Amino acid sequence: MKPTGTQVAQAAALAVGVGYTYDEMDCQAFIEHCARQAGGRMDYLGTNDMARRAAWLGTLSQARAEGRLTPGAGLLIREETDANLPARYAGDGLGDFSHVGLYVGEGALSDTDKNGRRRACDAVHSSATMGRVAGTTLQNGWTHAMWFSEIDYGEGDGEPGATGTGATGTGATGAATPAQGLTAGAVSAVYATVAPPDGNPVKLRKSASREETLYWLVGAGARVEVERTRGAWSLIRAVCTDGHTRRAWMMDRYLRR
Repeated sequence: MKPTGTQVAQAAALAVGVGYTYDEMDCQAFIEHCARQAGGRMDYLGTNDMARRAAWLGTLSQARAEGRLTPGAGLLIREETDANLPARYAGDGLGDFSHVGLYVGEGALSDTDKNGRRRACDAVHSSATMGRVAGTTLQNGWTHAMWFSEIDYGEGDGEPGATGTGATGTGATGAATPAQGLTAGAVSAVYATVAPPDGNPVKLRKSASREETLYWLVGAGARVEVERTRGAWSLIRAVCTDGHTRRAWMMDRYLRR
């Protein structure tokens, strides 16, 4: 079952409070993380791949007019030049989409800007400039909006002529209502059990590398919270054998879901 747009928006708003850095997840990885936290799944090759596989894609003004600027909708920045467009997309006419975020609802959360000033935000993204997952506004240079095929936006689900009404909460005027209930615990966590074949404690490393020398131990059979998976590693939150709860990396092969 696909997660709803509101559930994905909730995951995005919660991610701001966790303190994820841009190095931990870039803009694409952030979108995929939010989908997984809401119980879904995504796997893309980048923002240009996202745009070309969209269930619906249009300008921000088109999204507003058609009632598609709803919680969980993707936000994109299209560059004025195709100079950096990957060769596989050259000539298709869509252009180069360099950044992606998520719309979460008008004034749905607050966060500080790059100058430390707190403001109301209606979108969330993983920002290279800010160095973290951060709240932002529609004035951040976003040019386009999209609906992901992996997300349920309510009636119509991205088909031509859909009004966008239903579970997402947009009205006949096309104005999106804020995502409701953006509070801790609103999105179901993803859990796994530590299951090493030899029954010994497993290393929880500071970084996703077997060369990382800073590590702690998590006992076999421990129940852990999985935030995201990257290649052979998962970023988890676990109670270590010394009694402290830590958020770090474990090889995914030792986790049973």
